[in-house]
Amino acid sequence: MNQFFEIYYDADQFPDRWHLDDPINECGQIVDANLLPRTGPYVGPKITKVQIDTKYPGRSLDFSFGYFNFLMVTSNVANLIECHGGRIQRFPVILEPTQEKGYEVIFTLDSPKGLLNLSRAEELEYYEEDDTKIDWRYGGLAPRQKGMIHRLHPLLIDPIKAEGMSFFRPWEFGKLIVSEDLKNTFEAEGVTGLAYAPVS
Repeated sequence: MNQFFEIYYDADQFPDRWHLDDPINECGQIVDANLLPRTGPYVGPKITKVQIDTKYPGRSLDFSFGYFNFLMVTSNVANLIECHGGRIQRFPVILEPTQEKGYEVIFTLDSPKGLLNLSRAEELEYYEEDDTKIDWRYGGLAPRQKGMIHRLHPLLIDPIKAEGMSFFRPWEFGKLIVSEDLKNTFEAEGVTGLAYAPVS
């Protein structure tokens, strides 16, 4: 049976990573990362650039978590995700101020319900109401809606219910999860920036 893993920024191995500022759209406007959907599709003007924080230039990574966890990956990583059946929305970007290419902002398109195993939860808190203070103008799924989980420990899913999936965020709790096959491919390809924690 395929196992699954949460993926997150590897602070231990890459403490000197670069820091991403907000994306920029095709109109030249800064896109507030706090308003980006947790799960796509993103429906605003096309994202075309990402700013690198020049105060903390740091080390480039293949897989980066920007402010509020928007995702930027190399085009190779995006291809690997799709080759394993992961459904993502892709926006090739140019980095500012270096003008470097070969990176993409991506949004996960799969957000399945009912995969979480809550029977072993030691901590469990739900959002009691929708967050109406923020205008989620860019579509997709907002991170804080009634019925979503605010705090959960440990994070566990039912691998049988997740069979056939490779790259997704559970609807109830938006952590990013990959299949064992995709994890193994990332490791074999030397994808930088990621740490893994088993969730099944």
